[in-house]
Amino acid sequence: MINSVIAAERLASFRLYTSEEEEKEQRLGVCTKLGLQPYDPWTIRKTLFASDVDSSSRLLLRKDDFDNYVLPYMGKDDVEKLFGSICKNDRDRASDKEGESGVKVKVVDLDTDLSEHQLVLKRWSSTGSFVLTSNWPKEFVIRRGLEKGDEIGLFWDKWNACFWFKKAPPKPN
Repeated sequence: MINSVIAAERLASFRLYTSEEEEKEQRLGVCTKLGLQPYDPWTIRKTLFASDVDSSSRLLLRKDDFDNYVLPYMGKDDVEKLFGSICKNDRDRASDKEGESGVKVKVVDLDTDLSEHQLVLKRWSSTGSFVLTSNWPKEFVIRRGLEKGDEIGLFWDKWNACFWFKKAPPKPN
């Protein structure tokens, strides 16, 4: 345990930047300051559309979000399967049956005691977007009472090869 004298000495030794030093760093495009901003892992945020919670039976993920925050961290085999399993559109659900194309992914619901759910991840050829299908309506829309306008967050856990899911609390009026 650090006593208060040692802590005070350490704090006093921290370097303060002059305005000239800060300007120089800005000109050079570098920053040597340590920021203590909170880490927000929810890299994919979405306000649910009617098609995410109705009979379309899928959650549509934006291509840009997927390309930036999921695809670079997926395993090679899963990426190959994903690009080999293309849905033509949201009505093409025939291949959602057990054992058909797509990549099975685990989705952990942070809000419900880390409950685990199996969904199927697919890519749409028409838009290049990605969809979570299969058990989406049962495991999330119905079980969690999701509605149009709800906000959710997802992130891909590259160490466990799964999505983490969280429903954002309602905004205060």
